[in-house]
Amino acid sequence: MNGTRVLIIDDEPMVRSSLAIFLEDIGCHVLQAGHGSQGLDIFFRDRPDLVLTDLRMPILDGFGVVERLAAEAPEIPVIVVSGIGNIREAIHAMHLGAWDYISKPLEELEELEITARRVLERARLLKENSDYRLRLEDLVSQRTRQLAESEQRFHQLFLQHDDAILLCRGGKLEIFEMNRAACTLFGYTGRELIQGGLPLVIAPEELPMVSAGLAGLSDGDIFLREQISAITKDGSRLTVSIKGWRVVYDGTVMHYCSMRDMGAKIRAQQEARLAHSRLIQANKMSSLGLLVSGMAHEINNPNNFIGVNAALLQDIWGDMRPLLTEQGRDQGITLGGLALDDAAETGAGLIAGIIRGSERIAAVVKGLKDFSRKDPAGLEGVIDIRRVISDARTILDHHIQARTDHFEIDCSDDLPSVRGSQQQIEQVLINLLINALQALPDRSRGVRVSASHDEPASEVLLAVNDQGCGMEADTLSKLTEPFFSTRISEGGTGLGLTISSTIIRDHGGTLSFLSEPGTGTVATVRLPAERP
Repeated sequence: MNGTRVLIIDDEPMVRSSLAIFLEDIGCHVLQAGHGSQGLDIFFRDRPDLVLTDLRMPILDGFGVVERLAAEAPEIPVIVVSGIGNIREAIHAMHLGAWDYISKPLEELEELEITARRVLERARLLKENSDYRLRLEDLVSQRTRQLAESEQRFHQLFLQHDDAILLCRGGKLEIFEMNRAACTLFGYTGRELIQGGLPLVIAPEELPMVSAGLAGLSDGDIFLREQISAITKDGSRLTVSIKGWRVVYDGTVMHYCSMRDMGAKIRAQQEARLAHSRLIQANKMSSLGLLVSGMAHEINNPNNFIGVNAALLQDIWGDMRPLLTEQGRDQGITLGGLALDDAAETGAGLIAGIIRGSERIAAVVKGLKDFSRKDPAGLEGVIDIRRVISDARTILDHHIQARTDHFEIDCSDDLPSVRGSQQQIEQVLINLLINALQALPDRSRGVRVSASHDEPASEVLLAVNDQGCGMEADTLSKLTEPFFSTRISEGGTGLGLTISSTIIRDHGGTLSFLSEPGTGTVATVRLPAERP
């Protein structure tokens, strides 16, 4: 960050000042503006390396700043500052071209430094990549035009390129020459590639499109596909990009085909989408925590009133019962249509029911508050698996009662504790239980939760076994992939098991599934047991 020029655009002087002091302390040169219009003037005059802008401002707001800079200076990273409750505004700003966002008030200014370093590194890499591609394409074009005089230099670049490069000729796309990267990517020797031609490595369903695209090229045209399926020697499928154009090599017109493995890029995009979705989910959980806390307060007050008064009423009724019974025998008095003997017994039962109901309400509210409250211990707490199961059972009691008549819990007596976040493991169990309950076709099918100690492996096993519809092998293999869900039409996000798998992995454990159609599913969590 030393020497980085940062432009802060915010209509609140105190916010600008505190951010400027922090950034100057870590070596930045800071420029300041009180609104968007002033900020743009300073930007186009001084060209800073990074822009930090508020969204809500007079004259020209942060959305206008982001849109203008995205159009005229897309290479300069822009970080927007959004209020904690305005996550949608931040997302909208990112759609307009913002690189990242932070929420205010900032509890830790180090978050700003981390975010700034991240976007600056991304800008540097994008510039390097852009410069590299421009240089490469310029060089290839130049070599194509000057092939007659500089064939040796072109040939050296061809062989040393990191992308897989194939020179093809003829309508059958025979491979004339390839570089070492092509042999490495597809697993074939050079002789095998020459014998098999381009059809050897392009998936059959993609070959007609690639063949037609290359055949239709004229001088100066480029054939480009960002993602197509390719096949390696061992039969594995790769997702590659292909870029091709016509060249004259040794007096013959050929197709220069450059291919790049896109697997890493696709995984990075998925991880970015998942990280963004987890951020949104975390914000939802934070809002839920505030909502639950407020609801708990509103419910607990009248419930405490009910519980205390019901207990007092139970004592009063107990003292009155002998008098009511005696009077009922002598005078034949009835209460609510019941003889006093029966009324005395019924009243006691009703009061006991009120007390049990009040205790039940208190338990459910406590479970919800515990689940939504931030876990101060992080991953260093001590987890009681029995309590995790009990709390999850309490929170999901309504769902369980609505879905099945057969819900079982089986915990071993010698169950050791586990190190980590009790709240996160409870979140995983709740996800697994909801999935299990939703898989049941009717109330006659059941769900069983078990916990045991695998002493040889020094692990605690937590299993959820349902008698639901089960899954095909293809579905089973995709369960923890981001955004994969069999219940998208019912509101599923495809993130529950992905996040659960990440949580278990962070705890040093594993999450696995066994399932067959019609026989149900077993989800098993294995966590390292705490040493005595």
